[in-house]
Amino acid sequence: MNSALDQYADNPIIDELVCWPPRAQKIISVRACNVLFRKPFIEVRLQDGEVFERHFPRHGFAEDWAEAQVILATLTTIETQADFRHAPHADAESLTREALATRDDCIAESDKMFAEGMYAQFLMQYGEDCRDLPAEALRKLEIARRELGIAS
Repeated sequence: MNSALDQYADNPIIDELVCWPPRAQKIISVRACNVLFRKPFIEVRLQDGEVFERHFPRHGFAEDWAEAQVILATLTTIETQADFRHAPHADAESLTREALATRDDCIAESDKMFAEGMYAQFLMQYGEDCRDLPAEALRKLEIARRELGIAS
């Protein structure tokens, strides 16, 4: 959910994945690389096959990646993979609960846009990569798309 991911944009990896308006295409995968003689980077693969890279400072990259993996696995359908060994997030369970609570808060906020008929703005809060949305949110997304003449 784009608006929920935006709440975690202090993580530089998440920050590179969030854009407004959200991408029209799904992000299929994000691969993290931390090689010896090159700056760490992520490789992002979109649904149409397009691939782009973003580079990061070496300091803190493994920790940022561990956090990003938990957030992405919780909120999105994006597949994550790492080409290097790293420690898992120190408290993944707590971060997962926090991310789900953030998602629920963002859904409640977006419902106000839906209620006012602001369907385009409502849809922008979600994007194409959402995982496990509640049935009511899915219903509202379908209604908003139909109202705007967007095919599902």
